[in-house]
Parts: sequence; structure tokens; C-alpha cells
Amino acid sequence: MEQNDYKLVSLAHENNEEAINMLYEKYTPIIIKKSKEAILLADHHGIEINDIIQECYIALDEAIKNFNQNGDATFYTFSMLCIERRITNFIKRTTGKKSKILNDAVTIDDGMDKIVSNYEDITFDKSNTKNEINILRNELTNFEKQVFDLKIKGYSFEEIAKMFDKNTKAIYNAWERIKIKYKKFV
Repeated sequence: MEQNDYKLVSLAHENNEEAINMLYEKYTPIIIKKSKEAILLADHHGIEINDIIQECYIALDEAIKNFNQNGDATFYTFSMLCIERRITNFIKRTTGKKSKILNDAVTIDDGMDKIVSNYEDITFDKSNTKNEINILRNELTNFEKQVFDLKIKGYSFEEIAKMFDKNTKAIYNAWERIKIKYKKFV
């Protein structure tokens, strides 16, 4: 189901999961490319490509929510501007003098992190309250809630995709949106 960006964004504004997934799938290769370009400038500062990719997904999410179809710019132009600004601000923020101590620091116990920052996992442990999980669940679409519930029960992306008769990429995209929403309230 190939559709133009305007139609997809319009449907996304109505919380259409399929449209949101299509936009994420369409823009993922661009996000990966932009992230690879940015990491060449920033990897010696302790920034990892997954951090940049995450920032790009946040920018794409914001671009989808804030795009004005009555404006002069195309969605592609608007989203690229959002992504490039987000990357630039992230690199400035993490490489600035204020962040130097944090960038040079070594954590004593990485196991204390609530969120595992790799592509796949958000882990919930005893330090997460039911209230935190309920707050997150209130921010999720119905599909994201279902993916979230299955993922925290230990199902793999492939297993969840089979359950919903969707491709694995759609599940990854939903999980990325869940991580973005979780990161916003944490």
C-alpha cells in the first residue's frame, strides 16, 4: 500500500498504526544514513550510533506530530530539518564542556540502569512501579500496548510479528515508539 507522505501524515494524525509504521519504514534508511554520517563526526566523543538513531526517531516522531500540511515545506523537507537539528543539538549537548565529566565517567554498576539502551530491550525491574508502567501504557496506542505487554512477557519480535500477522519491522517500529514515549516520561 504505497501512499504519499501527505496522506500518511494525515492518517498518522488520526493515530493510524499502519500509516505510522509506513512512515517509519520509509524514513528508516534515511535515518540510518544520517546517523552514519553524524557518527563520523562524533564517535570520538563517546557517542554511539544507536544514540543518534534514537534521537532521529524522536525527531521523526515530532515531525509527524507537528507537520502542517498547509505550510510551504514538504513533509520530507520538514522531517529532514527536524532530524538534522536534533542530531546537531544532541552532538552539541553531549560534546559540550558541561557534559565532559559525564562523557569521561565510567559507571560503577551498569546493572542499575532501568533501560537497556540497545535496539531491542526496555527492561523492567523491581525499581519500576506499577504507576510508572501505567503512565507509560496510557501514552501507548492499542497496538503498542499489545506489543509492550507481549515483549515484557519475553516474546521475541519475530514471535509477536507472527501473532499479529505483520512483518518484524512493524514490531520493531512499534517498540521504537514505545522506547521514545518511555524516554520522554523518564
